[in-house]
This record gives sequence, C-alpha cells and structure tokens, in this order.
Amino acid sequence: MTKSPGPQIEIDTGEPRNLTTRLLGLALVISAVVLATYLVVAYAAWESGRKTQAENESQTQALAHQVDLARSDITAGSVDLAMRRLDWVLEQDSGYSAALALRSEVQATIDAAAVVRPTETPAPTEEPVATEEATVETDSLPELQEIRLLTAREAWDEALPLLLDFQQRNPDYERQETDELLFETYLNLGLVTIEGDGIELGLNYLAQAERLGNLPQEAQDYRYWGNLYLDGIAYYGVNWDVAGYYFRDLCAAAPFFQNSCQLLTEVMTKQAEQLAFAGDWCPAEEIYQELWQQDRGFADQLTQARENCALATPVPITDTVDLTGTLPITDVPPGE
Repeated sequence: MTKSPGPQIEIDTGEPRNLTTRLLGLALVISAVVLATYLVVAYAAWESGRKTQAENESQTQALAHQVDLARSDITAGSVDLAMRRLDWVLEQDSGYSAALALRSEVQATIDAAAVVRPTETPAPTEEPVATEEATVETDSLPELQEIRLLTAREAWDEALPLLLDFQQRNPDYERQETDELLFETYLNLGLVTIEGDGIELGLNYLAQAERLGNLPQEAQDYRYWGNLYLDGIAYYGVNWDVAGYYFRDLCAAAPFFQNSCQLLTEVMTKQAEQLAFAGDWCPAEEIYQELWQQDRGFADQLTQARENCALATPVPITDTVDLTGTLPITDVPPGE
C-alpha cells in the first residue's frame, strides 16, 4: 500500500526581503552622507561668511577712523595731512561717501583760499640816509629779497643755505623776519624729507625748527610717526615681536606713512614662521589668523597652524596613575 504524500511545506528563502532591506539601508547611508556633506558645506560657507563679515567690519572701522582723524586734522589746521588721510581712504574704497564728501569740502576751501587777490601797491619809501649802517642794510636787501622769493616759491632747499649764510654775516639785521623764514624753511623741509628716504634728516630739520618756534600738530604727528618707524626698523630682523609692536601702532595711526601696514604684515609673517619653526603652533595660529583676515593667501598656513596647535594642546588628566602603575602618593597620617 502506497502512502500518500503529506502536506507540502514551502520554505521562504527571504531573498526579496533581504534585498529590500539592503536597498533601504543603502538609501539611508547615501542620505546620511549627502546630509553630512551638505552640513559640512553649509558650515564652511557660514564660517567663511562670518570671517568675511568680520574682515569687512574691521576694514570699515579702519577707514572710518582715518576719516575721523582727518576731521581732527582740519580742526587743528593740518589740511595737508587731512587730505593725505582722505586720499588713502579713497585708495582703499573709491566710493567711501564720508571721505568723498569731506575731501570735496576741503578742496573747495583750498580753491577759495587760492583765489588771487589784488595786491596793494607798496608805498614809496624814503631814501636811506647815507650812513655806514644804512649802507650795510642797503647792500643786504637784494639778498634778503631773493630769500623771500625762494620761500614764497617753496624752494626750501635753495633758501636754507642762503638764510644760514645771511644770518651769519648779518646777525642783527631783520633778525625776527629771518628767524621766521628759517623756521618755515626748517619746518617744511622736515615734513617733506620725513616722508621720503631721509627720515632721520627730516627729524633733525623738525628739531631745528622747534628751536625757533612751536611745532604745529601736523609736524608733531610726523615726528612721532618717524620715531615709531625708526624704532621698528631697529628691531627688524632682530626681534620680530618688538618690531611688530611699533609697526602695529604706526599702521593704525598712519597707514599711508612709509608703507607701515605692509611692514607690519612682513614682520608678523616672519614672527609666525619663527614660532612655527620652534613648534609654538598656538601663538603662530593667532598671528596667522590675524594675517588671514587681511589676506586670504595665508589660508594654508593658518590651517596647518590650527591643526598642529590642536595636536599640541595637552588634555587635562585627573586621578591617573604614574608611569610605575601605582597611584599618586598622598599625605599619610603618622602611624599608618
């Protein structure tokens, strides 16, 4: 007798279900990667935008500071210095409205003062009495007149030796006038020279002018900047930190003077490189961060310094054993 087959049992291999699960998991992984990538890109964009905004705010503050100083210069009568500041601001931002308005105002004042006014006809002078003293004065007048013309034309280099020679040969003749002409000559020579290659000579001219009268505020400012520059140069290549101290002040007060901000960048770069070479990555990072805010070309150096600073930063350790594997020694009461 043949037995009838029993009920057939179908075995579910689970292949479609496993495939669906794998596809779902893969989709979740891809979604997570896409989301993470988006978040990273979004954060990088936000960070870049934040730093760019901070950089722009810093630049705007620097320009506004120079415009405020220009207003103070105008109040003090230092119109040339005010124009120098405003020109520098407009070199950085040609559309800076406050600088444009103030410069137009100053230029209008200068143009109005330059209008040629009719000169008065000098009254006829009496013929000098033919005395020995009068003869000396009459002989000196043409030379003094030449000095007056030279100073009027602002030919300070030519006027200075003539003035010194004239006073030496005629120490008592029109002394007040010649001292005033000499003061004006020394003052202007100092201002012109100190902005060129002869800073020390310019400072000497200003010192000579101060012996004859009070220096105006503009001259005092230039003297201060000149001394800051010389102090910074004295430490250039010797001590970058100290050199940066002087150039930082100079760049903030007079960015147009002797390329002070460019010198500050050079000094800070050398200082950061020196710190990085010595392995002092965290101080180097601070300097590179400041440099990066001024010039994005320092991005690679900043990244390297930041990474190395993070690696070099020690992690606080609490309740750890020493190298021998024993607990730290603590105070033990006597007898225990």
